[in-house]
Amino acid sequence: MLAGCSGAGDSGDIPPPPPGREVDCAIGAGAALSPVCSLEQAGNDVIIHHPDGGFRRLARDPATGTLTPRDGADPLVSEGGGEGAVAFAIGADRYSIPLRLLAPAPK
Repeated sequence: MLAGCSGAGDSGDIPPPPPGREVDCAIGAGAALSPVCSLEQAGNDVIIHHPDGGFRRLARDPATGTLTPRDGADPLVSEGGGEGAVAFAIGADRYSIPLRLLAPAPK
């Protein structure tokens, strides 16, 4: 007998994203940016949750605000961003996050 786990329920439904702020992302090559990802912050970690249940975990340097991937082998590639936002890609996935959402929580 074989058993396995998946992020989706037995019916194949995709679970709702965890609570967090909505951010623009494009998951996979050729996808358009749309506000379907959610952003969670835990200390200096930033977690971007994808609508399919996947996620990216990033470390945020408190001194510079620089983001660095914690998971996987793909590097973060800056794509500039508009005024007041940071845009970047990791592998085939792209993200655009307002800078105000990446500000450290007040102490």
